[in-house]
Amino acid sequence: MLCRLALLLTTAGFVVSTALGFPADGPGKAGAPPYSVDRLTPPPAGPVTLDAEYDSCEGVLVRYPFGFGANIFADMVDAMQDVAVVYIVTSSQTNKANCLNYLAAHGVPDENLEFIIAPTNSVWIRDYGPWFVRQADSTLGIIDMPYAWAPFWTNDDHFPEFLEPFWGMDYYGPNIWHDGGNMMTDGHGTMMMSTYVNDENPGLTHAQICQIYQDYFDQDTCYIFQKISIDLTGHIDLWAKIMNDTTILVAQMQPGDPNYQLIENHAARMATIPTVYGTPFRIVRCPMPPVAGYYKSYLNSTLLNHRAIVPIYNLTMDAAALDSYRVALGPEWDVVGVDCNGIAFAGGAIHCTTIGMPHHEWDYLVNANLSLNPVSPPIVLPPGGGSFNYTVQVQNQEADTIGFDFWTEVRLPNGSLYTPLFKREGLSLEPSGSITRTLEQTVPTGAPAGSYAYRACLGSWLPRVISQVDSFQFTKLGTGDWGLEAGDGWSCTGDFSPGEVQTGAEAVHPSSFTLHPCFPNPFNPTTALSFELRAASRVSLKVYDTAGREVRTLVNGWREAGNHEVTFDGSGLPSGVYLVRLESGAVSQVQKLVLLK
Repeated sequence: MLCRLALLLTTAGFVVSTALGFPADGPGKAGAPPYSVDRLTPPPAGPVTLDAEYDSCEGVLVRYPFGFGANIFADMVDAMQDVAVVYIVTSSQTNKANCLNYLAAHGVPDENLEFIIAPTNSVWIRDYGPWFVRQADSTLGIIDMPYAWAPFWTNDDHFPEFLEPFWGMDYYGPNIWHDGGNMMTDGHGTMMMSTYVNDENPGLTHAQICQIYQDYFDQDTCYIFQKISIDLTGHIDLWAKIMNDTTILVAQMQPGDPNYQLIENHAARMATIPTVYGTPFRIVRCPMPPVAGYYKSYLNSTLLNHRAIVPIYNLTMDAAALDSYRVALGPEWDVVGVDCNGIAFAGGAIHCTTIGMPHHEWDYLVNANLSLNPVSPPIVLPPGGGSFNYTVQVQNQEADTIGFDFWTEVRLPNGSLYTPLFKREGLSLEPSGSITRTLEQTVPTGAPAGSYAYRACLGSWLPRVISQVDSFQFTKLGTGDWGLEAGDGWSCTGDFSPGEVQTGAEAVHPSSFTLHPCFPNPFNPTTALSFELRAASRVSLKVYDTAGREVRTLVNGWREAGNHEVTFDGSGLPSGVYLVRLESGAVSQVQKLVLLK
């Protein structure tokens, strides 16, 4: 089969096309190639945590140009940017502009997209990209394994090293050749992979491989399964996926498939592996289409902040495959299909071309009290729907100004989550400041009958980090449509704007200015901050770190009405999240800045 390979026939023979990719295995490769550009280092000094794919995360890394299919990249990015920051790795500003034009032409909004300008050779970022571990001091470290095709794709192998200074993270290099697509963890110290790892490291025993994963990744147990035939990558992500800390999704091969009995044996073996709770993993089966020189696998998906983005192929069994994800993940997860006919022949799909970026919770957590109370409990709505009022209060418990996002969401009787019903980003509160608001929520006629949990959340919308949450119950009588979309008739009215923040005992008037989104963001080392004044006024524009310490005063004085722009230079400051605060009188607005070096 063609596996990550595009062969161009020339008069001199066959040459490799880097537009599409390169084989993950092939002739002339016996064990680890005699080449490495990666640094070998000792393991982390203390314990680390390796998140599972299903854990919440800040974002996901992808590479552009993509090179497969006309719509695959756009459909992937569109599905991902709804729930996470999409970090797009591309080699130049020209490619960045081309990418934005391509996405716009496919109707993908320029939201939650960040670009990393760095050279790479291929789209298979799961295989060569960084693995992130959380260290004892809560900082993230990068673990970088030598990439099998470093002799040919040097830029790919260099990419995790590029991120070390770019993101200011510690770097660790184990002496083992391995591709990220052949690794999956339950997030509790159990790692699974195929015997591809043995092919890459013929000089290492099973015990030595497991010891490396314990030393660098803190994985206590390492299970290695015989790789399948036909698929030349031999990666485990073609036929199995850990869905949560109790469930594994395993391919159901067609009877007569050369790998049928092997996968049946693997499924039976996985069903005996203990979870973190001591009980065996639950095995859910997902259909695998008949093999035709290569596999069109539904398992090569990505799990991203309660959204499963699954390859589909315009086959009758697509529906059954998506249903298997719903069974494995439960009602809290959204399942989205992306047509991957244009890439499956190359030995991968969505999982192979994405890798998650854990969020930095400590950069987004704030200390504040949040209370949510219905005005006239208990709330019981008739079958025709209706509305109810509730009061929200937020009070800053820190000695410094805090910046945060606020949103509401509802959990339906079947456990699924609609979010957000109401959202306000970029709020701020001075020390001891508070916000008290009464809002009205409308529940549509078509909402299903049963008991609901209405929740208010305070923290960061994206990446999704919840500092405080409060909730109350309400009931709707009658029947409704379980297929109802989130926006169908659910409306919340009221104001929660920064201009109406109450500081101490002083009430504040609505804002008379606008702080526009900075650009670029993330930035290194400069970014442009712009704001609009509706009338001449005295303003201050200051930058704070997440501890509330002032790091820079950009504006402090009278400015005329109109648009104004200043440049913030982060040279000399460490990478991280900063808050920029525009203030006039008692009115203020706050935005988050991310400095990435």
